[in-house]
Amino acid sequence: MAEERRKLSKTTGNIVDPIAVIDEWGLDAFRFYVVRELAIGPDGNWTDEGFEMRYESELAKKLGNLLNRSLSMLNRYRTGITPVRSDELAPAAAKIVAETRALLEQNELQAALQSIWSLVNHANKYIDDTAPFKLAKDPAHAKRLDEVLYNLVDICRILAVLLWPFLPGTAEKMYRQLGLTNSPDQFGASAWGGMPPGQKIGNVTPLFPIKEKPKA
Repeated sequence: MAEERRKLSKTTGNIVDPIAVIDEWGLDAFRFYVVRELAIGPDGNWTDEGFEMRYESELAKKLGNLLNRSLSMLNRYRTGITPVRSDELAPAAAKIVAETRALLEQNELQAALQSIWSLVNHANKYIDDTAPFKLAKDPAHAKRLDEVLYNLVDICRILAVLLWPFLPGTAEKMYRQLGLTNSPDQFGASAWGGMPPGQKIGNVTPLFPIKEKPKA
């Protein structure tokens, strides 16, 4: 059996020190990898390379970048003020919310997290498809830009609610950056339209900063 596929054992010395991982990468990053990669029941396979890949590609570049791009554009184009409500992404969000709830009720944690990430991916594709940075260049597209920006910030709010059972610290940070003072700890808050129009967002900071790789 390959070295990294061997069972964790104190005798062989190939154990993972969770405290060291948490100290370097954060508790929520550790929680994410354990649920996303190591399903309940069957044997799992921890690799440092796999952890770092999940951190950078899924936490930093997908979730973190979605929130950062959405709120940065809201700051740049609408002085950080949430526009009027638009329901364009409401059906997609409702589908994932229902699917995630059903999976959580069945204790299918890994599948629930994967379902949530399909909404992250959908929202990132929405940015690519609608190109709000292009809409902002033409005042004639102001209404369409408002629609896109509202959909993005409410998706980010819903993601914070869905992620709270998995990444509570990150979910709270997302709410603070959205300018929301309550907690995303109630599943009922995942209903569409909870981001109040006129809401001023908070300070925008990276959720998962990308680590600099050591130079060879």
